[in-house]
Amino acid sequence: MDLQGTKEARTQEEGADGPLDAYGASSGRSKEFRKNERRDSHGHESSSTVNTLRRHQPPFAYPPGTRQPSAASRSGSGSTSSAAPRPRDPSPSPEAISIPQALGFGSRDQRLLCKARRQPPVTKRTLSELDLPCIMSNINLRMDANFDRDLHFKPDLDGEKGKRKRKEAADYWDSMAMEIAIYAYRAANPDDDVDEKSSRDVTSKRTFEPRLPAMFETLQEVIKTLVPERDHPSIMQNLEVPLLMQQVRKGVLDMVALATWMAALLKTHCAPMRDEWADRMVEQITEGSQSQEPKEIVNGLQTLFAILEAMKLDVANHQIRTFRVLLIEDTVPFLQEYFEGKLGRGSLDVEPARIWYLAARERARKEDEAKGPDAAQSDDTFKPLEALFRGISDHLLQFNPPDKYPETFLFDTDRLWQLRSTIQNLINLEIAWYIFESYVHTQKRYLSARDETYSTFRSRIWSLMEDELSSDGRSAGEDEDPDVRGSKRWLQNMRCIALEIARFACAACCLDVVVADEVIVPIEEALLWHLSNESELFRYFQNTMREKVLTATIASARRYLPLSPLAICESQRTAPPPSTTNGPAPNPPSSAAPTPSTSSSSTPSSSQPMSAQQYDIERIGMRLGHIGVLHWRVWASLLYLRDEIADSKTEPAAFI
Repeated sequence: MDLQGTKEARTQEEGADGPLDAYGASSGRSKEFRKNERRDSHGHESSSTVNTLRRHQPPFAYPPGTRQPSAASRSGSGSTSSAAPRPRDPSPSPEAISIPQALGFGSRDQRLLCKARRQPPVTKRTLSELDLPCIMSNINLRMDANFDRDLHFKPDLDGEKGKRKRKEAADYWDSMAMEIAIYAYRAANPDDDVDEKSSRDVTSKRTFEPRLPAMFETLQEVIKTLVPERDHPSIMQNLEVPLLMQQVRKGVLDMVALATWMAALLKTHCAPMRDEWADRMVEQITEGSQSQEPKEIVNGLQTLFAILEAMKLDVANHQIRTFRVLLIEDTVPFLQEYFEGKLGRGSLDVEPARIWYLAARERARKEDEAKGPDAAQSDDTFKPLEALFRGISDHLLQFNPPDKYPETFLFDTDRLWQLRSTIQNLINLEIAWYIFESYVHTQKRYLSARDETYSTFRSRIWSLMEDELSSDGRSAGEDEDPDVRGSKRWLQNMRCIALEIARFACAACCLDVVVADEVIVPIEEALLWHLSNESELFRYFQNTMREKVLTATIASARRYLPLSPLAICESQRTAPPPSTTNGPAPNPPSSAAPTPSTSSSSTPSSSQPMSAQQYDIERIGMRLGHIGVLHWRVWASLLYLRDEIADSKTEPAAFI
């Protein structure tokens, strides 16, 4: 199996041609730009040569005396041929390698050799998304930089897509281990190779396209992108692909020396924390070469490509930190230019979003008129933006999840879904506490330490709800959405919450530690009823939450309007810490009818420490206010206030 032969054999090896050229430089454009700016180009060749050849071709004629088939028979044979064409197996390429029968590979192994991907999981193309031009033109990254101070790249291994990528990578490395074993066997048994070449046409299904040359080419390309140009001649010399493959076929490649050289090169340019990986890579390849174990060599190659990916991630994350201020401050002009281009090309339909905003503004006007003339006339300059917050908060608070958010929130969709999940969990938490207290009261018990009990209750129930939030399949691409009430996963989670409420009820009522059916059944039924239906109790807490969220959001938006995007981003770090001693909001009256006095009485005074719920609401208000202000600066003049600005001939700044 060993890829390394004797020194005498290595001295007899001859040179070979240089390696293939690396791929062209990255265009530096994001996928969105490439999709929208792609232009088709079709080449048309002249047909004069073809026509000339056809003119010189003599017409077909049957030999004299030959019986010519009738037109019907010719037609019938043609239809039969077209109806049932004989499938042909693709012929193997000249580089294809036959699978030695002596190695005893099973059907799965042979299928992996033939079907697994040809390129390693880490290539120059996959890493090109981390190049600086792509970073600067990545709109999602620009938006995320405004909301995540510690934004950084990491391998995308989450969700179904990540699972598929891990499976493809595992298949690739398994096939690479078998390919190395085949190269070692063929080098040690050249006579078997000659016999199998003579029967390649018969055993075409037992051949595969080699991956090792492409892996060496990829290795050369990726390393050249990570080290200074002064080291490129050394890379070209040590990773000369034709020479390496010639040594592999002869069984004289010194993998240990190659791994040692690569480790020394990478340790010169990578972060010190990666040195341990480089040493481990050398150890794995050395152990695999000495023990004649291909899988151990492949483990070393996996470690090598993991080092290369980590080095590229380190460089990209350093660039994000370096250009973070520029990315944030340039967010609004960049997005305006981007969306103006899409609107000019007609590739984005925002008319439904404009209709949605106008409807939200009309609803806000009617609500203000219902409150009285003072509310309708107060701060007219802020009313257009306030209507935007009212409209988007309706999506976050409504009982059933919306089909989608307006198209203008294209790059904020994930953040809005996360906010909705948090708000819905806050409503569900209040309903769960209400059910708990109601059961305790039916048992003629009284909570002596209500605030402390609520703090513990909130911690336990909220952790169960966050488990559901963390498994939200909407952004992960999963079929079942846990936000859909009544789904299998949602019901399972609700039963876990009901059991935890029953445990608290047993402890509060001094009942048996083991939860009895007569305790959990009514609690579970009440919880499922109120959370599966838009009950009056749900609407009460929904309306209470709407007032609190809107108050916090509008207050944050007023603070953010005069600030720059960077100042808004930095202000997110100054939120006051929550208190764990304050109790829950008051329960609804016995009729469960919402009253304005109830929601206002639950607001703590400024001198009191902030409750855990109020802290969550403040954080929601800050995040939603941040999203809304940036969104307004981009879309107010482009869409929402476009007609008003055109009619009044006033500077857009007067409206924004």
